[in-house]
Amino acid sequence: MRFGSVTGPRAVDDPIAAQRAYYARTSGDYDRMHDRRAHDEALRRIPGLLERIGARTVLDTGCGTGLAMMQIAEALPDVTVRGNDPSAALLDVARDRNGIAADRLDLASSDDLPYADGSYDAVVATGVLHHVPDPVPVVAEMLRVARLGVFISDSSIYGQPSSPLPARMLKLVLARTGLLRPLLRARRGGHEWYVSEEDGVAWSYSLFDSVPQVRAACAEVRLEPTVGPVRSRCPILFVGHGLLIGLKAEAVARR
Repeated sequence: MRFGSVTGPRAVDDPIAAQRAYYARTSGDYDRMHDRRAHDEALRRIPGLLERIGARTVLDTGCGTGLAMMQIAEALPDVTVRGNDPSAALLDVARDRNGIAADRLDLASSDDLPYADGSYDAVVATGVLHHVPDPVPVVAEMLRVARLGVFISDSSIYGQPSSPLPARMLKLVLARTGLLRPLLRARRGGHEWYVSEEDGVAWSYSLFDSVPQVRAACAEVRLEPTVGPVRSRCPILFVGHGLLIGLKAEAVARR
């Protein structure tokens, strides 16, 4: 039964430093290295949702090389899109290769955003939360900065189709009883992160685990699968990737 990465855990003394080094080393090939089909599906839906709530300003937190910023700006040319990321190397690619204006990019971490409360109509994150040791402060910052709503595209360890159903069920049970993280630490040599050539340093994460936090701050919350048609009475065990949508009361009233 596999709980780690496809390449297995490796010794990393400082996961954040290792993560920054990975981005610096791979920045030139980063866009090519990653399969963005699930995020592209989320970004196909997000512009319509932004239009429906009347969003005029959007923050893409953890924007990386700016691909999501480009997709949103192309779909909604009248919307102002800004991005932040803690990797200077990825922001260099966003500016120099992908043509994002330098004054639309901020070198900043997603768990400590340098923006005032409600300073953007919407905040978007694609593939960010499984790259942070604790997603709670990142989601909290998104909710603080967003006036109308948040849109999170990410994965779920409980629904990965490559994992047998009994293994998915066991992960969910262990998580709900507080035993999954200690088990992961034991299997990964005393730390919770893992390393793969494809994705660098990452943590086991489920988009479903962020639903209660988003629901506490939003009037309407839903989670839509972004990979394959999913019809199940227990989506948490079958959705491996999804789009979590949280709309605040003002946004719901606008529709």
